[in-house]
This record gives sequence, C-alpha cells and structure tokens, in this order.
Amino acid sequence: MPRPLDGVRVLDFTRVLAGPHATRMLCDLGAEVIKVEPPVGDLTRFGQPRLNSLATYFIQQNVGKLNVSLNLDDERGVDIARRLAAISDVVIENFRPGVMARLGLGYEQLAASNPRLVYASISGYGATGPWVDRRAYAPVVNAEAGITKHQGDVRGGAYANDPFSHGDVYTGMETAAAILAALLQRERTGRGQFVDVSMAETLLYVNEHAHDQLWQGDVPADWIRSFQPADYPVLTTADGSVVVVSGHPASKTNFEWFCGAMGRSDLLNDPRFIDVQSRLANLREFNQILAAWARSVPNAEEIERIFERHNLATGRLRSVAEIAETDWARHRGAITEVSDRAGGTVRIPQSPWKFSDADVRIQGIPKYRGEDNAVVLRQFLGIDDATISQLERDGVTSSHGPTNK
Repeated sequence: MPRPLDGVRVLDFTRVLAGPHATRMLCDLGAEVIKVEPPVGDLTRFGQPRLNSLATYFIQQNVGKLNVSLNLDDERGVDIARRLAAISDVVIENFRPGVMARLGLGYEQLAASNPRLVYASISGYGATGPWVDRRAYAPVVNAEAGITKHQGDVRGGAYANDPFSHGDVYTGMETAAAILAALLQRERTGRGQFVDVSMAETLLYVNEHAHDQLWQGDVPADWIRSFQPADYPVLTTADGSVVVVSGHPASKTNFEWFCGAMGRSDLLNDPRFIDVQSRLANLREFNQILAAWARSVPNAEEIERIFERHNLATGRLRSVAEIAETDWARHRGAITEVSDRAGGTVRIPQSPWKFSDADVRIQGIPKYRGEDNAVVLRQFLGIDDATISQLERDGVTSSHGPTNK
C-alpha cells in the first residue's frame, strides 16, 4: 500500500532524541528522511546495548533513514547541505538557537532558494526570549517546566529525575504534528514557513494538571481537583501480582464502586469516609482496607473481573519485556524485528498507527554513519564518483562501518 508521506523529503540535522523521534515518525509515515550526522556521530551511537557497531537506542530512533556524514566546519560540507535543502520539503534541526544560521543553514538563508521549505527548529526554551542561550536536556527542562516538582510533591517531597525523557519525546511528537500541519498549509498557500518548537512550552502543553496549578481560586469541597491519578490504588493480589486501578477512591462515584467491589457496603456510612473531605483526610486508612482485601483475591485476572463488574479499569504491572510476550502485543504487532545488519534482528516498538488505506509500519534498516554518502550525493545532487571520492579523502564526508563491537 502507499504511505501517507510518499514523495516528501526531510533533511534531518537532529541528534539524540527529540528531533530523531520526530523524523522517525515522519519516516514511518513514508517520508524520505536523510539524516545528516557530524563526523563524531550521533551521541546515541555510543550507547549500550549494541551489536555490530549499532546501538539499539540509535536503531529505535533512526531505523529507515538514509544517512550521510558531513563536516559542517568545511564550507564544502555546508554547500552540500544547502544543495540538499534546496531539493527538500522539510529541514529539521535541534541545535541551540543561532547555530544553524552561523553555519549559513538558517531558515532565511535556505528559504531564499527554496521558499516552499518547511523548517522546524527544536530547542530547550525556544528561538527567542531571555533563555535562548541556555543549554537544555530533558532532565533540566523537566525541572524548569514543573514536571519534576509535581512528581515529587505527590510523593511527599521525594524529588528525583524521571527515567523517561518526556521533554524530548513529547517535543518530537509535537514537532512532527506541526510539520504535517505546515505541509498541509503549504498545499494551500504554496509557501513554507519556520516552525519554532520549545521543549519547555511542550511540557506545559502536555501537562494535564497545568490548568489546576495556575488556578488561584478555591474548588468545591466535594470534588477531587484535576482527578489526581497519583492517588489511584496500586494493589497486590494473593499470588504477588501487582495491579493499578484507575479511579480516585475518595471521589463520590468511585468510592461507592470500590466499596461494592470489596463487598463492604458498611463503609458507605463510616464517619471516616462519609464525604470527599473525610475520605481525603483518611485516604491512608481506606487504602489499607483496600490493600488487605486485594491480598485475599487470588490473582490479577480475578481482581480485574471484580473491578470490571463495578465499572473500574485495572492494569497489571508489567515490564516492557513482559507486555511484548502477551497475546495483545502479538495480535497488534506492537513489537517488531529489524535487521541488526549481520543476519539477525533487534526487537523495537512498531509505529502505533493502523491506517486502513496506507502502510505506516517501520520501513528500511538502521544505517551506519555516512553509509549513504555516495548514493545521496550521486543520485540527488549529481556529483560524480571522482568528486565523491575526493570529498571523502578530504574529510568533507566520512563514514564508519561495522567493527567487531
């Protein structure tokens, strides 16, 4: 089947996670993505696990992309990048603001020869403003944007870095969506544009509790503010299975459902739990009652059946490796295998979309740094083989194939 972005070419100057995740999405949707790596390579190439000189972290974010390696400290490398931008639909970069312009690869410079270009720039705090020059990685932006504080506050002030780089991945997703919207607008206007996406604003945008933290007034006493999912119960059954139940036990309706699931209608008139305020004040005691009951339930399957009858959803605590082995994951194709470039495969998540009239699965294989130098320069730019070889000898382009690691 066709792919939604067939015929769209993306020139990708990004590295590590936010930008590579955005371009991985565009690649799965059918865009031809040319990843431009510096001679030192993307930082994630040096991660573990790795095999055949390919880090699995790099594979997950970059599979299917063409790869060229350019030395942008050499004007000839910059000229190649400009020529590629002139025949591309999208340029995306996540350097600190101003870096691309100093190289001669800023939006205004590239749009002068390609006015249809959609140019997306990812940075920590945006391309303008007083924080424009600050270094930014996901942990520090998580802290600045209120995510780390909120996570610690609901755990009694135990502040810690989140193991997931939300600032990167969410920003990659928002950037991909913005690029698609800009491409659609270009179909109507014939013009490209500059798209400025910041990690900090993204984390504010995706924070479903931001509205509550910005609210300075009171709320009715018989309602749970902003649902508070951090308070949802985590229960252990008789066989040691751990489940999460979606629903705040103190809310008006959920409390009745929890009591019904336990067969404890007597708690409905217990003075400790008579209203929302009382239940919030005595939440620890109610959770202890709930936990004791859960330990009498044989297993996760049975507790899910019980809660299902009382309108409450549950989920079993699993590792990624465990969910990958479920019937659900196999049926949906949630985990797939891609080449490890040595006759074997590496397992990574498949793209999450299922289109009725398009193929949006992972395409292609992971590439070594500069593996497609010759193909891209010859086929896209018409550079002859002798010049391609000279550029390699001069260090304008470079490549690095597999070693014994």
